[in-house]
Amino acid sequence: MTFALTALLPLGQLAWDGLRGDGSWDLAPVQALLLTESQQRLFANSLLVAGGASGLAVAIGVPFAFVSERTDLPGRRLLGLAYLVPLLIPPYLHAIVWSRLLAQNGSVNRLVQATLGLGSAPLSMFNITGVVCVLGLAWFPLVALLTKAGLRAVDPSLEEAALLRQGPRRAIAGVTLPLVAPHVLAGAILVFVFAIIDFGVPDILRVRVYAVEIFIQFSALYDQRGAVVLALPLLVATLVLVGVQARLMRGRAYVSLSHGVAGVRRYALGQARFPALLCCWLILALSVLVPVVTLAIAAGAPGTYARVLEPALGSLGMSLLLALTAAGLTALLAFVIAHSLLRARQGPRAGLHYLTQVPFAVPPILLGIALIGLWNRPATGWLYDSVAMVVLGYVAHFLPFAICVVHAGLQQFDQRLEEAAWLAIPGRMRITRLIILPLVRGGLAAGFLIVFVLAMGELGVTLLVVPPGVETLPVRIYNLMHYGAEDAVAALSLILLATQLVLCLLALAVVGWKRGASR
Repeated sequence: MTFALTALLPLGQLAWDGLRGDGSWDLAPVQALLLTESQQRLFANSLLVAGGASGLAVAIGVPFAFVSERTDLPGRRLLGLAYLVPLLIPPYLHAIVWSRLLAQNGSVNRLVQATLGLGSAPLSMFNITGVVCVLGLAWFPLVALLTKAGLRAVDPSLEEAALLRQGPRRAIAGVTLPLVAPHVLAGAILVFVFAIIDFGVPDILRVRVYAVEIFIQFSALYDQRGAVVLALPLLVATLVLVGVQARLMRGRAYVSLSHGVAGVRRYALGQARFPALLCCWLILALSVLVPVVTLAIAAGAPGTYARVLEPALGSLGMSLLLALTAAGLTALLAFVIAHSLLRARQGPRAGLHYLTQVPFAVPPILLGIALIGLWNRPATGWLYDSVAMVVLGYVAHFLPFAICVVHAGLQQFDQRLEEAAWLAIPGRMRITRLIILPLVRGGLAAGFLIVFVLAMGELGVTLLVVPPGVETLPVRIYNLMHYGAEDAVAALSLILLATQLVLCLLALAVVGWKRGASR
């Protein structure tokens, strides 16, 4: 019921508004929009952006995961944590950095022009290739995360048996990679969906895709129905992909907070060790070091941080409050829903699981429009005019991913433990607290952290539903960016990144400490 009220009811309102314009059933605008040349161009641009970003993320994420998980690469334990840091940097911050570096008068173009004697700037980020590169670098950790989870789930005896008959290369190609292929494909689909619904990056790099046009249709032209109808092809594509992704990952783990599996074979890289290590650190340099250093240079003197932080403390506090509240509520709801799914009958379980993933396919801008259409009424004005609307948006947007993580965690433990507990422990609540929650603590922590990080950087839903007089830090950064306050944007971006990093490290330390204490 809570999931339906939070996530599905706004989508029902969206469909209702799209089909009933001005109180009557009229499908003419739907037919007209679906056949225009502009619609076809938007569809092509969106597919190119999402497909390119997904391909780049796989090209980077899969080798990174394999060499850091299953080889004798030096420093793989550090790389096993460092590759997650790019997820703390919202994609639109990557876009700000790279648009600054590769601007016509940017430092990179000036260097290339001076070196090659060119008359004009040869590099530009303001095109589809630029959006693909930014989104691929920003989201490759998702592919690496799922690939690592897949590698840790591979039965070592299968690889050992293959190695007895053939060499390491054939064993990897014939056994290991096929076994992790569902995880890789699911990661690619996740990146594809995240990229095709992203609003911030194409908006900053001035590329026309669905998410940007939907925002313009709603915010500039005040045409809510037009925005909904415009998004129909995008919705169809993402709904299909989310269904495929849910089917691929059925019963499989999405993430793992452990540092690997004991006794697993690690392949010797030989002379390729240091080139592989160099490639890994080069990827992290492009996705973390370059953005951080560029922002630090743009921020200028240390006094900038104090100057911009004082008026932004309220925004930072609001971001933390909203993200922590949304992450806590989402983790709680995800546990309840995932546990209910696990106890559901085999027949309807797959359909119910897919239903929980539907909100993930909806672009944040469209979700914001749906929330406005549903809650902006006299009877619910008290809710619509409060920050609870933002929390509701975050929960609706990120709940599907948290359900996947927690559901996969619940599937990993023997269900007979719960059945046996009923014989010794009275009461469902006590069994949940004493038996089930400790067993899925890792999945809950992962779901909480993922939602917290995504909510801290969220922009699409927030821009539309945040009440007047309230501002989150990403919204403040977005507004300052349009006023050309580069030093303030850079300093606040670094403050946002540092805050997330410190809190995530604290959370991981607590999870690790509790895990060690329970052994």
